[in-house]
Amino acid sequence: MPLLEDTFKVKNSLFKNAHLNTIYASLIRWIPRVKFNRERIENNEGDFLDLDWKKVGSKKLILILAGLEGKSTSLYSRAAIRYSNKQGWDAVCMNYRGCSGEPNRLLNGYHMGATADVKFTVNHILSTYDYEEVVLLGYSLGGNLALKYIGEEGTSIPSQIKGSVSFSVPMDIKKSNERLNKWYNWHYIKWFMLTLNYKANQKKRQFPKELQHYKGFFMSGNFVYFDTHFTAPANGFSTVEEYWELSSCKPHLKNIKTPSLIIASNDDTFISDNCYPKSEAFLNEHLFLEITKHGGHCGFVRNFFEKHWWMEERAFNFIDKIKALNASKDSRQMAYVKP
Repeated sequence: MPLLEDTFKVKNSLFKNAHLNTIYASLIRWIPRVKFNRERIENNEGDFLDLDWKKVGSKKLILILAGLEGKSTSLYSRAAIRYSNKQGWDAVCMNYRGCSGEPNRLLNGYHMGATADVKFTVNHILSTYDYEEVVLLGYSLGGNLALKYIGEEGTSIPSQIKGSVSFSVPMDIKKSNERLNKWYNWHYIKWFMLTLNYKANQKKRQFPKELQHYKGFFMSGNFVYFDTHFTAPANGFSTVEEYWELSSCKPHLKNIKTPSLIIASNDDTFISDNCYPKSEAFLNEHLFLEITKHGGHCGFVRNFFEKHWWMEERAFNFIDKIKALNASKDSRQMAYVKP
């Protein structure tokens, strides 16, 4: 699919700064609290996932897949849930293993490629509830999961899954980890590593033999080390290279048969240059790619104190077109429709 027009326009020039956009969106902007109904689902491995629901009595559902260390109470999750409800859609956030406020039971947890948990959640929702339309909304790591899941399923995907929207996807994990290790991202690394190492140290106390090479807080200062000595062995990968390769959504993009929008900002300091899948989008009529000039990483803030945020507006603009895309024999006719 040819590239879509850049529709993100900054209103306050301060938000042309990628770091301000990223930090303001994730930590500073004000989003009212959401009162959830929690559902715990048990999988066949003896572990659990917590789903946080906010329903309005709809037959349509937005399934939110958060970013690294994200959860239902994250600002972008709450913004998406509130906006979805206002549009007449039910919303549910899938809290990854260990991200719902309680450690998961097993050694393995969530990671960039853990689509088995996404598939299990989707199948549970479809077998338990009577939804006619489900759309996946993914942020960063969650975007990688959404795209990988839809690509893996291909033509076998449940008919109720109508599409996906993904923001700021680090779809080349190795290269994006290297980018995150640059000096200008040091504050993000420190922030992520604080909670990741806390959880990993808990796991090492539970499973010391399996994590014998993981040294904890003072040795695990970046994602390359963390993935090598914790993520890969904890999740059954023989090497970190195998983890990075098998967890990336990029090889699966060609198999996507469901309308899927990918949005990436040119000034995103988290993702590497090959995380803008232009050739993959051009060759797949079901894949739509919008590259914005500004926006940071999962930021896309236009101004202070906005009533509605651009990410939610853009996602639902695409969702409104999904029915026409699914009905069209050649969805290329929708490529240049402006939001």
